Amino acid sequence: MRTKPTVTFNWNIVGFSFITLALAYGIWYSFSVFFVALLKEFHWSRSIGAGAFSLFIIIHGVIGPFVGGLLDRFGPKGVILGGSIFLGIGLALCSLVHTWWQFYIFFGVVTAIGVGSAGWIPNTSLIQQQFKEKRGLAMGIISSGIGVGILVCVPFFQLLITKVGWRTAYLIIAVFIPLIIMSMTIAFLKNPPTATPSSYIEKGISPTVARDPLVINKEWVSKPWTLRRAVMTKTFWFLSLSLILGNYVSQSIFAHQVAFFVDRDLPPLIASYIVGIIGIVSVGGKILWGALSDKIGREVTYTLGVICLIIGMIFLILFNRLPISSFPYFFAFFFSMGYASAAALPPLITADFFEGGAYGRIYGTLNMINNAGGAFGVWFAGFLFDQLGNYLPVFILSIACSLFSCLNIWWVAPRKIRMVSEKKG
Repeated sequence: MRTKPTVTFNWNIVGFSFITLALAYGIWYSFSVFFVALLKEFHWSRSIGAGAFSLFIIIHGVIGPFVGGLLDRFGPKGVILGGSIFLGIGLALCSLVHTWWQFYIFFGVVTAIGVGSAGWIPNTSLIQQQFKEKRGLAMGIISSGIGVGILVCVPFFQLLITKVGWRTAYLIIAVFIPLIIMSMTIAFLKNPPTATPSSYIEKGISPTVARDPLVINKEWVSKPWTLRRAVMTKTFWFLSLSLILGNYVSQSIFAHQVAFFVDRDLPPLIASYIVGIIGIVSVGGKILWGALSDKIGREVTYTLGVICLIIGMIFLILFNRLPISSFPYFFAFFFSMGYASAAALPPLITADFFEGGAYGRIYGTLNMINNAGGAFGVWFAGFLFDQLGNYLPVFILSIACSLFSCLNIWWVAPRKIRMVSEKKG
């Protein structure tokens, strides 16, 4: 009798998370266009400029366990509202930057806290709580919001930078993006239902998880998972390594792609449109991979995404040697499909292993480790360019990391813990 209201609420949450992630991570992935503007004004080296983004990713990850703990205890409303405030303050301060260390603090620390508190961890936790079946589809839809953010925000922010300058652009987004997120949070997260009783949350136990018909390894799933218990398993660390390598690849390419294309004589606005293409293609890609993972399994789906990622980087290598105008667009399509898989599947795989009241802490910790790979990738790509004057070694190393990340998912083997929902029965 209460099924219908619950389902309606769940899909309202999907819509809320979709828009919130689009706005929060529109800021993340718009770094590449602000990066070019800052390099032009201050003449920083690539590694110095990219270091701010590396710090951003580190802080975004480091606060993950803390954000997860707050979510497990108090729910998402206060966490997301607090994150929105940090977001507005950080972006406003970015408009006042005159030195590299100021940018490191204002963008790399304050803004990162805002994105981390309002973004991925609270929203994926909401989906983990609200969906059992079709979880892959729901996760794919909300993560596709990041693609919409890339599509809309990156070209729009570049247009703002062109029209009014990067300082005013930061001020504009400092006002409007936090205001929209806060308004939606107040409207949609008034009284969210509790997924598990607080007594279970404190112990890390879900009262129904062991009776889940999708479960294959009941002994594993019936354990009262806590963060301490999870980090004592080889599964946790193999999964961590896979996520580190995957994020190393995606973030190093995202941070440096506009600079690479500008180096190859593409106008900055055209380069931003290519980033926008990645955004729009990844929208469908994340929904596709999430839903497909419910049908054919996480490992096979992740492998298909890695294949797309590698094809995309091959087009970058070709464009580095042959300035054929179509190559950046082929790169955008294939890279976005690969990135979509790497973005949509990790929270699903984590839930396959560690579903329960402590999911927020566990996934928050994995996300912290994951972000270490992205932070290092952003800085190391800039370092390699400064030393060698070319991004080619970055692309080759990224292909190798993608392959090893894929192998690790097969070694982790979520298929041995629970079957995907479409294979039930």
